[in-house]
Amino acid sequence: MLPGKVLSRVQDHALLIIILIGAIFRLYHISTTPISLNPDELALGYNAYSLLTTGADEWGNKVPISLKSFGDWKLPVYPLTTIPAIKIFGLNEFSVRLPAAVAGIVLIGLIYNISLLLFKNKKIALISALFMAVSPWAVFFSRGAYEPNLALSLSMAGLFFFLKYVNNQRDAKYITASAVCFGLTLFTYHSFLIFTPLSILVLLIFYFKDLKNWKKLLTGGAILSIFGLVSLYSLSLGSSSKISTVGIFNDPDVIYRRAERLRADPENELVKKLLYNKGSAVVYEVAQNYILTFSPAFLFDGKTTKLFYSIGSFGYLYLLDAVFIFFGLVGLIYNRERNGKLLFLLLAVAPISSAITIEAPSITRLIQIVPLLALVGSYGAYFIYTKADKFYYKLGFAGLVLLLFINVIYFLDSYFVHMNYQNARFLHYGYKEIVEVSRKYPDYKVVVVGPQNFPYISFLFYDKYDPGKFRREVKYYPPSKEKFYFVKSFGRYTFVYDINRTKLQKNTLYIDNYVEGDKRYIKYPTGEPQFSYFTKDDL
Repeated sequence: MLPGKVLSRVQDHALLIIILIGAIFRLYHISTTPISLNPDELALGYNAYSLLTTGADEWGNKVPISLKSFGDWKLPVYPLTTIPAIKIFGLNEFSVRLPAAVAGIVLIGLIYNISLLLFKNKKIALISALFMAVSPWAVFFSRGAYEPNLALSLSMAGLFFFLKYVNNQRDAKYITASAVCFGLTLFTYHSFLIFTPLSILVLLIFYFKDLKNWKKLLTGGAILSIFGLVSLYSLSLGSSSKISTVGIFNDPDVIYRRAERLRADPENELVKKLLYNKGSAVVYEVAQNYILTFSPAFLFDGKTTKLFYSIGSFGYLYLLDAVFIFFGLVGLIYNRERNGKLLFLLLAVAPISSAITIEAPSITRLIQIVPLLALVGSYGAYFIYTKADKFYYKLGFAGLVLLLFINVIYFLDSYFVHMNYQNARFLHYGYKEIVEVSRKYPDYKVVVVGPQNFPYISFLFYDKYDPGKFRREVKYYPPSKEKFYFVKSFGRYTFVYDINRTKLQKNTLYIDNYVEGDKRYIKYPTGEPQFSYFTKDDL
């Protein structure tokens, strides 16, 4: 009886156990894995610190609906959620990453409840939660100060409350909560400026016949309209420049690759004008980017244009996920699940925000497909199990579960044991270390090479530099053609593109790229030299 009772207790507390597993995956060594904060994480943290201590952001804006930051115009929700953590724990890695981790943990519970509302099956819901808890994609973005992860949790909260309203249209609080959550995504991560409106449109179309009390929807519509109008206003302040730099429509290379180059081939001038123009070039690129979203090389090998978003030797999904997702699609069609059509529609619109950018497929702009694939995959796992009516079929299913467990162990090894060692150069390693070196020379001026890598933000963050003092002292280089702002100097720090080692000044610490023969240097965990540091007396 004892094993039976234990099994019964485990089943009763299965969701709690899954959430606990997810929490461990997200919180274990969160301050040191990934090994360093990247510039965006540092900027989000320091702007939160600035808002907390001075009531204004890095640039002195007191009510920022869009943070100018490096000139890339970050959205404000993530730094605002970081303020309580900084207030309690101080300005450090843990505080900056905590909101993403909490969002990732909450997401597990949200996916459980969304699955329960969609499929009315507790087992499928538990599998969905488990998929979300251990997903490499979800874990990775829950362990850094990544705005997409917070935006995703808000988006799924919006979906959850909308589904609750569909099931109980007498209670207007659900549609209000849904509208607020969806609206907040517009101020959390830029790709949701596209995904959120498309998702809402899909929901309204899909549940059109089920929504009987449209008057109560007006409250939600009014809330979303306010969020939308303020969002459009923020775009006019500067956020639009961020979008234009990553959008495919303004990429001259697209015109060259697909229009100008091909236009030289056909002899027929009419064909040239009709087929080989900017419009057709953009359509081709968007279509190609859209298809690449679902390529095995991207999903299961982790191929991405931004290596600091790469796990290393591991993909964004487990290889076994492909089996479960495939049978999930088959099962939804086979069983004619009505809500399966909703998942198909949401999966269809999810890649659009990535497909229209120049760095597609983009791991950050595709994060919205993760819970959708988890829902489909969990249905597939349950579908396989229910069809395994013979012993050897059940044995095969047990084999799949065992292989998935081995996949999870391999991921944990890749992430927690090897990633910091292998990927340190892509994870902004070394910049905290140069701050620590500079503290050994408190009375020296500090000259650092490479302003384009935004080293200034490391000094601000790790020294907890007074934001008001920084704003009074800072000098910038002229903005780049991409409208990025590089700091030239503040306080005792100067940032230069090159250090002339023949013209060194006294009482000055220089931090340069490593040159063979330098005596003192900072090295990667692999032992490879990264930065040199020296004074005039050292050379």
